[in-house]
Amino acid sequence: MNLNAKPVISLVSCEDYSRDKVRDRLSELLEPLSGIAGFVKPGQRVALKLNLLLGASPEQCVCTHPEVARAVAELVLKAGGKPFLVDSPGAAIPHKSFFLQRLYEKCGLKQLGIPLNTDEGYRSIPIPHGRIVKRMEILAPLLEADVIINLPKVKTHSFMILTCAVKNMFGAIPGYLKVGYHSKLKSPEQFGAMLLDVAETVKPALTIVDGIKGMEGEGPSGGNPKNLGILAAGTDPVATDFVICKLIGFPPEKVPYLALAQKEKLCPSEISDVDLRTDKEWESLSVKFAPPSTMSGKALAGFYPSLLNIFRPFINYAFTLRPEVSREKCVGCGACASACPEKIIEMRKTTGGKKFAYIKRRNCIRCYCCHEMCPYKAIVLKKSLLYRLLN
Repeated sequence: MNLNAKPVISLVSCEDYSRDKVRDRLSELLEPLSGIAGFVKPGQRVALKLNLLLGASPEQCVCTHPEVARAVAELVLKAGGKPFLVDSPGAAIPHKSFFLQRLYEKCGLKQLGIPLNTDEGYRSIPIPHGRIVKRMEILAPLLEADVIINLPKVKTHSFMILTCAVKNMFGAIPGYLKVGYHSKLKSPEQFGAMLLDVAETVKPALTIVDGIKGMEGEGPSGGNPKNLGILAAGTDPVATDFVICKLIGFPPEKVPYLALAQKEKLCPSEISDVDLRTDKEWESLSVKFAPPSTMSGKALAGFYPSLLNIFRPFINYAFTLRPEVSREKCVGCGACASACPEKIIEMRKTTGGKKFAYIKRRNCIRCYCCHEMCPYKAIVLKKSLLYRLLN
């Protein structure tokens, strides 16, 4: 991002997902960015990169809402483009045609009449200037598309604090292969650097944010729906996420990839560094979101910079939240075990024969993949005794 030229971020209010309202507000949203014709030319194949973390109904606010996908696809068609929906689900779900079809159906997308990607292919591509990784496995349909439009949803995230424009591009890496990135990049800072690499490599031409209803608290799947009532758009995913952070009351420096982007002069420092185009006053669009409980934990973990490095692993372990299984909610589906990059979750049985997940606490790296991928909200994040005493 060239901070000498302020990035343009457009925001419009949109109170609900009624079809006509989303379509009309979307057209208004894109006016400051030259409209959809500024990004899509006749005959181009346009990948609409959704957030399809797991199979969840639109009311659960886990995935990009179908009406937002429909409205964007209609605009692309009007510009002469050929839209298709694409994403790879979270680490517990295989990137296979059968599972993708089920995912589209559960998320309310199959009935839209928009072409759905079921291509399982991906390619390993070099990233010579990558901060962390020098090669990535990227979905072939995204590499082969003429245009990529990023359609994230505003949600909190237990590991990255926020998931929106930048984090949504992690879905360019197919299913189970995401596990390897969590296993290798165990710190939030390393993982955040990798997310910037992905967003810069599979660069979307345009980001349109579904912020009509988002998720606060223990996101990206275990939190609570929250009315935000906005649509947002920009060409720079980092600047877009910076604005979203300010909008929901999160300090951007608490989001690992935004903190790094600010150090690299790739992210605004103040809202005045952004060319905001809004239909209402900024204050009337702002809605405070409850942060994930891990946000305060990360702050405590970095509270003792003067301590010897030998104690830092203990400090970080004690002052980050640990995932635990709620026996009452767990149905023994095994999604958490599939998503765990360290393979420390095993399925056990009670004396009555009921299956449940068990997490071996000693080797847990606090990536929260199990929490993210549990469809039953059976993984809860707990504070250690020391954390509770000092907090």
